[in-house]
Amino acid sequence: MQTIGLESMEEVYLFVAQFDLTCRDRTSNMDDLSSYFECSSLDMLEYIPALKSLERKGLLVRRSKRENNIFKQDFVVSDAVMADIIENRPVTIGKVDVSNVQTDKYEFCKNIAEKADDYEVVTDDLVLFTEKQEQSCAQLPFVKKIRKDVPSILDRILFYDMCRDNFENDSERNSDIATTMKDIFSNIGQRIMTKKAIMEKEHILIKLGLVEIVDDDEITLTDEGKEYFYAEDILAFCKPMKCDDIYAFIEKVYVYFHSDNYNSSNGDCMNKLIKTISKLENANKHIPEVKRINNLIPNECERVLFYTVGQSMIENDPISLSFEIQKLYPVRKRKQVLNDFMNNKHSLQKTDLVEIEKTSSLFGESTIIVLTDKGKEVLLGEDAPLYIDNVSDKQLLACDNIIEKKLFFSGELKEQLSLLSNSLNEEHYKNLCERLEENHLPKGIAVLLYGEPGTGKTESVMQIARVTGRAIMQVDISATKTCWFGESEKLIKKVFTDYRRLCEKSKIKPILLFNEADAVFSKRKDVGSGSVAQTENAIQNIILEEMEQLDGILIATTNLADNLDHAFERRFLFKIRFDKPTIEAKTNIWMTKLPSLSKDDAHTLASNYDFSGGEIENITRKVLMQEIINDIKPSINGLITICNEEKMSKNNTRRIGF
Repeated sequence: MQTIGLESMEEVYLFVAQFDLTCRDRTSNMDDLSSYFECSSLDMLEYIPALKSLERKGLLVRRSKRENNIFKQDFVVSDAVMADIIENRPVTIGKVDVSNVQTDKYEFCKNIAEKADDYEVVTDDLVLFTEKQEQSCAQLPFVKKIRKDVPSILDRILFYDMCRDNFENDSERNSDIATTMKDIFSNIGQRIMTKKAIMEKEHILIKLGLVEIVDDDEITLTDEGKEYFYAEDILAFCKPMKCDDIYAFIEKVYVYFHSDNYNSSNGDCMNKLIKTISKLENANKHIPEVKRINNLIPNECERVLFYTVGQSMIENDPISLSFEIQKLYPVRKRKQVLNDFMNNKHSLQKTDLVEIEKTSSLFGESTIIVLTDKGKEVLLGEDAPLYIDNVSDKQLLACDNIIEKKLFFSGELKEQLSLLSNSLNEEHYKNLCERLEENHLPKGIAVLLYGEPGTGKTESVMQIARVTGRAIMQVDISATKTCWFGESEKLIKKVFTDYRRLCEKSKIKPILLFNEADAVFSKRKDVGSGSVAQTENAIQNIILEEMEQLDGILIATTNLADNLDHAFERRFLFKIRFDKPTIEAKTNIWMTKLPSLSKDDAHTLASNYDFSGGEIENITRKVLMQEIINDIKPSINGLITICNEEKMSKNNTRRIGF
């Protein structure tokens, strides 16, 4: 008896009985022991002190700590004691202070919640059990605080139950209102009254900001509620708000916004979204991009949309405009926001941070929302170039790749081109820009080369670029034309955006070349002419605005100067007319293209045929073809025949184009 620490005969009787029942793999309560000793339950009352003594010594273990009624508490001999006895070893007695077994708030809430889950337990029993639990854990700061803040024990039980739901599911689980009411309240009237107070936001837990409604049928702890319960343990259960960089930040926003916890049809959820985003941003003020975005986009919902579009770009996963609007805004707001986007009137579009695009898939056409290059720079700062498409090689012609060609012009035209070329010489150009800026004049240089086709306008641009060491960004005008409403305008804006970025990257500013510019610089039309006229007018307004703000070199060429809108005239610093070459110039062209020609023959051809330089080049190509095929150079008569053919084909053809 002394070997295992038994101090009275009552302890001996109880331990022997418990050992016997444990060997038979049975737990036992006081009713089981009364049957074992063949006595009444009243007779067992005198054994209760001995039972508690055996538990304190660690000889017996209670199986269900949440059961408050001692007659229903199940006991067994501890595994360690059983092993010592069976193997004939000295029993190690370890005294256990049962009153201090429940020492933390998690076990405390769990015991009460499990009691509430027991469908056999009525509300009165649950209240009595909770009172005893609160008394035994009165030293816990959490218990002290909530007993002070929430007077009603039933309201406290509700909070304890929600805390258990929360911490057992990594702070992600909500509590079903109907199930929770049924667990706590036996009386249907109490359930209805409590649910009504919750739904009308009159319940004390909602007024204190500890819980909130989710999706009308669930309640959950608010961020304040989690801080209230978890206190110093908050980081163990709730994901920290502070992020290392902008990538982690926008991912956190995206995950929260697209979680099941957010439903735009619930007004409270939208308020919570705004509140949560503000808290996230305040916790990440150390990230420069977050501060910059806050200053540029005052509206919280628009910032959420901006962050979401940014995350889709990083993940290379395009997102649907309509889906994101439906996810973000309540029904009454969606139509207005969508209309603003479709009409290019949304504030994110006005600030050039996002744009919408049409995309095709197996399921048809859809509208996606993407960041503009400016939006990428705002969101990612110095990392933006990783996500910005560079100007393609097809658009960009390096000066080193331009073949030198000798051009012949009349005296006046030659002087004008010489002035332009000298102005674009890098040293002169820098001085010119400085002087213009000092005098508060626009720094951009816009040039219009106009006149007959084939007179050397485009080639003049090439040779000026070669001499001044400037690359040429060629605008593919056909690529700026699209059937989608609003797309052409965006493509034109992108041309200038790409050019500005190219200027920033280049040591010497390139030339932006609009060849055959009358296709987009043409006269504006009456808006009543239809949607095409509206689009073309919008394109011209964009170009006019961009030319006003130009910080670079724009050169436009056209064969149809009369088609240009008058608003463009004052925006061109140089307007240079290209006429058909003079006889002298044509003579020089003939001799350059066909060195075997004598000066007299070249003069004869120049006098008799009013060809442009481009037409003379066509004839030269035909001559070379004949030389290859016939292995002989054409005579002057043969050249005259070819010239007559060129003249005839010229008269019998008509211009095709816009």
